[in-house]
Amino acid sequence: MTIAAAGTIFVAAHLAIGACALACGDDQRTSPTGQSPSTVAQPVSSGDVKVDAILDRLEVKGEAIKGLKADLVYQYVTVEPFESAQTKKGVLRFARGEPNAKFYVHFDQLIADGVARATGEYFVFDGRWLVERNDRSRSIIRRQIAREGEHIDPFKIGEGPFPLPFGQRRNDILREFDVRLEKLDVGDPPGSDHLKCVPRPNTELAARYSRVEIFVDRRLELPVRIVTERVRDGNRIEVDFKKIDVNEAPAGSWFDIEEPEDFVVTVEPLTATARGPEGGAP
Repeated sequence: MTIAAAGTIFVAAHLAIGACALACGDDQRTSPTGQSPSTVAQPVSSGDVKVDAILDRLEVKGEAIKGLKADLVYQYVTVEPFESAQTKKGVLRFARGEPNAKFYVHFDQLIADGVARATGEYFVFDGRWLVERNDRSRSIIRRQIAREGEHIDPFKIGEGPFPLPFGQRRNDILREFDVRLEKLDVGDPPGSDHLKCVPRPNTELAARYSRVEIFVDRRLELPVRIVTERVRDGNRIEVDFKKIDVNEAPAGSWFDIEEPEDFVVTVEPLTATARGPEGGAP
């Protein structure tokens, strides 16, 4: 089973963890001089000193964060034949770890056609395995992303299994995107900076997304909203992060998801050559 077939909600997990990686700076490798790559590499500029400063602050902010908790509001917006949205609400937990970071996403409410109902959907990455549990279908899918002891950067553009434009250093973002600072509009998160990221031509991301928008809270210096628009149909995924707590350090037990006996469990281990599933909108 591919990620594309897993449904739009799986993309929400990718977006959530990608934003957390941006906040938490999981990749802490150093150069032989003891400096991080971002300090020894020649910085790339967006052409706007304000944009460069925002991206730099996101990097610096992440160095001090060990874990994070936030409420999630996820919307999948279709534009044809008329615009409509399906909304899911839940919680995100993130923890920096070795050799890899971990995340936990649980959606417990679905709102469709103005009607809210309880739901149970989980997406958990323990550093090796990505587990998707759906209580309605009584199914669990376990996908291996890394081998025992293997260090990966699951968010690195063009390399990781979740190739989203978050969790990257300024140079990486600007290599893949033209980034501009936009004015806030009605309904945008107050007290935030609006970064509009347009994929550069002839890149993998340009084939997937026409735009990616990041709203960065000026006080928290963290993303509070992410919007992506797909090339193929113009549909959007919008994720809001609310009640962000950067002092949260989730216990390891959060990443050990229960497997009820009456659930159907599918296991997808890594092959000899594969690293894991490729990301992408369904």
